[in-house]
Amino acid sequence: MTIARTSPPAKLNLFLEIPARRDDGYHEIDTVMAAIDWRDELEIESIPQPRIELTADWLPSVESVAGELGLDAGQGRVPELLRIPTDDSNLVVRALAAFRTQFGVQTGFRVRLGKRIPAGAGMGGASSDAAHAIDCAAQIHQFDNETKVLHGIASSIGSDVPFFLADRDCQSVMAAHATGRGELLSPLGDCPSIHFVVAYPSRSLSTAGVYAQLKVPERAVSSTSFLQALGRGDRERMGQAMMNRLTGPALKILPQLNELLESLWQCGLQPCQLTGSGSACFGIAKDVEQAKEIVKRLETELQPGVLLRVAQTVPAATPIEIEPS
Repeated sequence: MTIARTSPPAKLNLFLEIPARRDDGYHEIDTVMAAIDWRDELEIESIPQPRIELTADWLPSVESVAGELGLDAGQGRVPELLRIPTDDSNLVVRALAAFRTQFGVQTGFRVRLGKRIPAGAGMGGASSDAAHAIDCAAQIHQFDNETKVLHGIASSIGSDVPFFLADRDCQSVMAAHATGRGELLSPLGDCPSIHFVVAYPSRSLSTAGVYAQLKVPERAVSSTSFLQALGRGDRERMGQAMMNRLTGPALKILPQLNELLESLWQCGLQPCQLTGSGSACFGIAKDVEQAKEIVKRLETELQPGVLLRVAQTVPAATPIEIEPS
């Protein structure tokens, strides 16, 4: 039996437009995603039994995370916001089940998932976990050269999942332009290093709920200007071109996000916006020193009640460590 370990990163949507609703019920998206170093921890072990066993815990502890968010985790209680499913509603379980079916694998997997990336945040944590689970399983069973097949599995699990899956030819991709449902990816090899302050309030948002509030624009905003500014590393133009079409719908459901965005902006982060369908928000810092100073200031103003992290762009696919069990 073999063990694979890795640290799946989160993502931020630097640009997100919804040009149209598709006939299949999904929406066309035009987005630029960047991976950041807010990471989960994933360990997958092959086992002889034909099943998938998942255990999941918060890092460093559920009490610590709940404390930052102002939630009650006393006497072993896990707040609803921090409950992690371990059945087939977890994308890791679904991804590994699809992998076993696709390759006819008769053995199973024991999975240990350490969570840091919050759910319902628009940060792609579950998608990243699923993608890295697929990559771990492929390396354990030596199917890691089946790139198209693995990406097919990833696309079947979720629109964001392929972004985090390793591409043997593009290991260092930090950002990508995604269209279709999000599965049509164009890696951006010239993404500059960007520092962020990311803030997650003690309320999650349902992607389906946010999309239900969305009115598709009559004239969509193109990502071209943002992509050009990103390619040149022109932060001023990037800030002018950044947008997220889902901000309005998210604010209808959770108006308090306006105050969080205002707090980020007032500290000198520019621009500031929602990521994905929320509820996490972020602002771009000039450098890591400014980001750290702002987090310290906001901790005194906003905590308990908000998770605050300094983050920066990293490769979307994280290396995997393999060892015999």
